[in-house]
Amino acid sequence: MQATRPSAFRSFSGLSTEERSHLRKWHAAAKDAGIDGIEDLVARPWPSPPEGAVIGVFCRGSDTARWLVIGQDAAWAVADCSEGTVSPAFQSLAEALATIYSG
Repeated sequence: MQATRPSAFRSFSGLSTEERSHLRKWHAAAKDAGIDGIEDLVARPWPSPPEGAVIGVFCRGSDTARWLVIGQDAAWAVADCSEGTVSPAFQSLAEALATIYSG
């Protein structure tokens, strides 16, 4: 399954204020590593609506997400869409994002 980039930037309303701030700072730093975009994918038509956050992380030149960062019940995981793997659970969004780019 591929997550394609939605046309409009979404507000990441499922994240706390601190998580949104960290995500934006992380994205600004990760741009130099080829991370082109981040999108809130929770509103897309999933087979079962997610109960939490689904963040698509896009690389430069691609319209499909390379990673999905998934958060639910204070746990986070990273799905690598290219490799077909899922990380172990993390206790914070910051820890999950650091597996993609630790800058």
